[in-house]
Amino acid sequence: MRGVQTLITPTPESETARLARFFKEEGLSEDSVLQAVDLILQRTDVFLDDALAVTKETAGFESACKAGCGFCCHTMVTVAPPEAFFIARHIEQGFDADARDALKAKVIAYAQRTREMDGGARYVKREACPFLREEDWYCGLHTARPLVCRAMHSGSLPECKAAYEARDALKPAPTMAVFFKNTQAYMSAYISTLRPRGIVIYPVELAGALSVIWREADAFGRWLAGEDIFASAKLPVPQVERE
Repeated sequence: MRGVQTLITPTPESETARLARFFKEEGLSEDSVLQAVDLILQRTDVFLDDALAVTKETAGFESACKAGCGFCCHTMVTVAPPEAFFIARHIEQGFDADARDALKAKVIAYAQRTREMDGGARYVKREACPFLREEDWYCGLHTARPLVCRAMHSGSLPECKAAYEARDALKPAPTMAVFFKNTQAYMSAYISTLRPRGIVIYPVELAGALSVIWREADAFGRWLAGEDIFASAKLPVPQVERE
């Protein structure tokens, strides 16, 4: 019988060192930032495949997620700015003009409508991610989806459905913490690597960040030059119920 495989989990320290080494070798430019995101997404897919295999073997956990469920796609999507630029390029290159314009309008309208809403409020109001296709609940951004979305693995589709139908944003899906360690490591690595290089970087809300990129002239160049262009896309303050 095959033994339990060793899972090497990314850490903020290991991935900061890796990313710093990459930018030292490649320089810091639009192309190198986008290449770094692409490489990180590839490494993430390998890690998550390994993590799913290990958690199945050691904890009996099996992911119930499948295309078309979409229950978790009704909350706030948090990304690092490099991911937002990567997704913006994917949209520019991966859609024809009419589809691209329609998608941009949908994303911008969503960003404006949900600007003051935290993830819980969006879930309760069933504010679907603008990339979730209405006709089949498939992700229209699947191959370029961000780290936080790739980490989402539930062990029970019925529990996800029950929470969605009850609009219960506080009911957690059965999952494994290890899936999110990868996201945490790379989010930290982006910040720890780029801040010392003079870049203003913090987590941002995806739709708001894309709106900035599409609205502001030379957004990528200005961001690389140290301008704080994503202030309007900062994460909203969590909404607290008052007695």
